[in-house]
Amino acid sequence: MRSTLRTIAGLTFGNWVSGAYLGLAGFLLLAGAGEDGSLVAGLFALFLAAPTGAALLAVVNAVGGWAQTDATVWCVLLFSYAFQAFLLGLLVRAVRRAGESGRIACPAGDELPVRLRL
Repeated sequence: MRSTLRTIAGLTFGNWVSGAYLGLAGFLLLAGAGEDGSLVAGLFALFLAAPTGAALLAVVNAVGGWAQTDATVWCVLLFSYAFQAFLLGLLVRAVRRAGESGRIACPAGDELPVRLRL
């Protein structure tokens, strides 16, 4: 159990791609939050959470008006950012493993030499 949580946390926060994504999301949220916040930064913060956040916000809207609070929107955004950082971590790990093996299998069964450094 502990090893699984470490793996998930490492994939979510332990690589530079996920860290850059989360840093940009945090910056945009801070710049766009509040009454005096930048409207453009807030809009980009919403776009950054696009696929996951849009689906979750659609579910919240379908549930009803009682669920549409500021806290719900913030939780949806934070979950979306964390989930997408996790997916980016999985992508980085897959690319890194393909680069270490030196070959990527093609759908036709052929193999291509790959030299990537991340």
